[in-house]
Amino acid sequence: MEEQVFSGKSFDTPFNLGGRQRTGANVEPDQVVYDIEESRTRVVCFHPALSTVFAFCPDKKGFYKEVLDGAKDVLEINKHVMCPIVDGGEVYGAAASALTDHEDVVIILGDDCNIYQDGKQYAFDGVNWETQVGTIMGEPFRGSKTYFGGMYHVPSGVFDTTIDDTLATMHVMANHPEMFEGIGVDGIMEREEMDERTNFMLGLSYNHDPNTPRLQGLKLTVDKADASHILPSGRNMELTNKHSPEEAEAWYLAYYGTTRDGGGLLDFLLDIPADEFRAGVMDQVIMQQETSDEQS
Repeated sequence: MEEQVFSGKSFDTPFNLGGRQRTGANVEPDQVVYDIEESRTRVVCFHPALSTVFAFCPDKKGFYKEVLDGAKDVLEINKHVMCPIVDGGEVYGAAASALTDHEDVVIILGDDCNIYQDGKQYAFDGVNWETQVGTIMGEPFRGSKTYFGGMYHVPSGVFDTTIDDTLATMHVMANHPEMFEGIGVDGIMEREEMDERTNFMLGLSYNHDPNTPRLQGLKLTVDKADASHILPSGRNMELTNKHSPEEAEAWYLAYYGTTRDGGGLLDFLLDIPADEFRAGVMDQVIMQQETSDEQS
């Protein structure tokens, strides 16, 4: 694996096809069969050599910090740059301060780049980032990429997806200072003016009150065909779910920026450590409220 990854060539070993689940259940040594409910799954192509690297990394956050700090030096980035994989939930507080106190900061995660200057936000998204990253980053990063169609692509099941996506965004930002004037890079980094109108940043909108950001957006599709329903024209249908009344209330209030105890989402989000920041972070916020209710 070491010879392959550092060869400067794309990973040409056949990948396996499987499913990936993110679960809150504890994983026990030597236990391979579980009876649990999953809310989010996806099909991935993976290879054990490229999927298990972090199983042997004692300090994942420290690794990310060392890499990103080194990248800022190499790319000569002298801006205040934050990333959830290093700074955790503090990025949400930084976005609020940037809008209210005019504290300049750049918040990057993968292909998502938010530049705050003088109380104004410029939001950018990478274009087809899985296809762009391997080519943007060049030969040293090709060992964990696949190659077809003349470009080096990021596979879905490798250890370095998040860090490489983030590094590629930093690379583009460093080489295109016009982004700090709100100008995108055609075909590579698009400006998202709709995000700017709501001051949207990593799942939350800040435009109503920067100190009380609100949950924004709905997931209207699911990955399970048997969970879909056909609604004939002119008919009504009542859909139900397994959420408790308390959990449903917590989700409802999150769209108004508050929690069941009258606080704000930042009360929970700021304390999320970098090691626990991942997709589904809002689920953690809801679960924390449920746990708090039980303890009280």
